[in-house]
Amino acid sequence: MKNSRHNFFLYLGLASLFLYSCNETNKAQKAPHNTGLETQTAKNPADSALVHFWDTTQLQHTVQIQNNEAAENQLAQFIGLLSQTPDSALRDIAVAKMLDKTKSNRANFDYYIKLYENYLYDGNSPLRNDILYEAVLRYLIKTDVLTDLEKEAYRPVYKLILRNKIGKPAEDFSYVLGNGTKQKLSEVKAKYTFLLFYDPDCPHCKEAIFQLRETPELVQLFSQLQVQIVTVDPSGDPKRWKAHLPELSDSWINGLDVQRTIMSSNLYDLKATPTMYLLNEDKKVLLKDSYLDQIIQYLVNSKAR
Repeated sequence: MKNSRHNFFLYLGLASLFLYSCNETNKAQKAPHNTGLETQTAKNPADSALVHFWDTTQLQHTVQIQNNEAAENQLAQFIGLLSQTPDSALRDIAVAKMLDKTKSNRANFDYYIKLYENYLYDGNSPLRNDILYEAVLRYLIKTDVLTDLEKEAYRPVYKLILRNKIGKPAEDFSYVLGNGTKQKLSEVKAKYTFLLFYDPDCPHCKEAIFQLRETPELVQLFSQLQVQIVTVDPSGDPKRWKAHLPELSDSWINGLDVQRTIMSSNLYDLKATPTMYLLNEDKKVLLKDSYLDQIIQYLVNSKAR
């Protein structure tokens, strides 16, 4: 193939077109005692910048949220620092310090909680990150700002994002193939499993499927690295699923969750489609709720190693 390397990275750039997903219809803690982590931040400028990021900001004042653009930009910067910190306890401290400053003004508190949700949990957010959102949820289910009923609304979300964490085994489930055969995810034999949850009518799903099926460089890469694509329609609608099967590649494993177990048991967080996972040979999660371009980049890097 002529200039395949150049063309592949051209397609890698095009993959970023799938940054957004189709929406589906889904759904003050006291500051932690100083455990020594805040003292340790003095030795690490980056950690210190995170913990003390909001020190000079009057988060309790309503005027702070009247300038929405400035408030959102500041929170985005803070999230950027959170993402650079591997220490979950330190992230918890930083988030708690920030939200504690909003506790005296419920409007401000609610405003920032919604921003966190929009940035870190919304299916269409390029910043979505379950690991970072964990710190927010841990705060919310313990804070004295919320009523017990309000806290209960966050517990199922917290439980859901703890499933299928990177490095942990992916939740196993069964699906039916086009020939009526029943199979489990754990039975797939491949070095890598590209798990794609999709809605047959979702435009972004169609785009991603077309890209995976029709881009020769991607097909070649996946073949070289022994990547098995497994598509799963979790809706349980056999008539609709079969009508769209011709859009999928015969080299893929294409399944239907007839019993809708994935959704009814909340095995995976399918707040948007397409939802993509990359699993290793042992079906442990390498990339969770990822984008196509991120999965491609991971595989390109693994090939280079």
